[in-house]
Amino acid sequence: MGVSVTKHLPGLALLVAIAAPAMLVQSWITVSGRTVVSAVAIAIVIGVLLRNLAGFPDACKPGVSLAVKRLLRIGIALLGAQLSLGQVLRTGGKAVAVVALCIALAIFAVRFVSMRMGLSDRLGTLLGVGTSICGVSAIVATAPAIEAKQEETSLAVATITVFGLLAVVIYPLLGRLLGLTDGFFGTWAGTAVNDTSQVVATGLIYSQRAGEVATVVKLTRNLFMAPVIVVLSSIYLARAQSAGDGAAKQGGVSLRTALPLFVVGFVAMALLNSLGAFPAAALDFFRKVSTWLIVIALGGVGVETNLASLRTIGFRPFYAGLCAATFMAAVSFALIAILGVG
Repeated sequence: MGVSVTKHLPGLALLVAIAAPAMLVQSWITVSGRTVVSAVAIAIVIGVLLRNLAGFPDACKPGVSLAVKRLLRIGIALLGAQLSLGQVLRTGGKAVAVVALCIALAIFAVRFVSMRMGLSDRLGTLLGVGTSICGVSAIVATAPAIEAKQEETSLAVATITVFGLLAVVIYPLLGRLLGLTDGFFGTWAGTAVNDTSQVVATGLIYSQRAGEVATVVKLTRNLFMAPVIVVLSSIYLARAQSAGDGAAKQGGVSLRTALPLFVVGFVAMALLNSLGAFPAAALDFFRKVSTWLIVIALGGVGVETNLASLRTIGFRPFYAGLCAATFMAAVSFALIAILGVG
């Protein structure tokens, strides 16, 4: 136990050293009491610069990985204490139609474009689920279900990561330029940006309220992962069997994939807050801890971003990813505006 804790300390210390000045700068730069520069954005930028200019010591890798994979989810769960269950259900419920339509359209459109560019059917499918549902998590969960090759999985992950990181920068700029409300922007980010960490970052960079809406919409979107994987797995199994492939095997989806624990925690905290279970001091504590954990974890996302490795994507997957990201942004924006969700 002691060895396990010790190996995480260097990485966690590095991320705290990134998060602390980011939080400090955020508190310094305000206009009429409103945050102008987000600590999340600062932490990501510091992390990316540190990784690509100074390097990433091996001793820090376990702690950084822990922050990105675990602490972020705890921070998101605690974020639920800032909302009521009614708010969560209303926000998520209104976005269901947009999310469902975007997922269906994106998977078919991205797969079609990818195949037209000469990419494999499976790589196109992975790009489609990564773009439409849950970024890297969806790709990793779907790959074994459709028996994708390791190279296809790696290419899909790299491509989705690039455009997810670009979204963190571009979406807030577009939102300000278009004068979007916090609700509209949060719904747009939660629907169109790829990975959960990227969605949280994009929303919080815009505003606290946009971050809360984006998180709720993204968690609603995550719940579509299980049924989509089951459907895709069944389609590929049927194809393999019709082609006489006796080695084809049925992919599965675990309960943990269908309903991630941090989603349950987020809803549970919102429910407890609705019931008045937390005194004001506890809510303030949860808010501060959630903020720090999210900034620390997203600093870790920056530290894990190796810009040099992104050059290996290649021409065709890059343009397929560009088409996927553009399609998702445009279609989700249009649907939100037409349905009046935001």
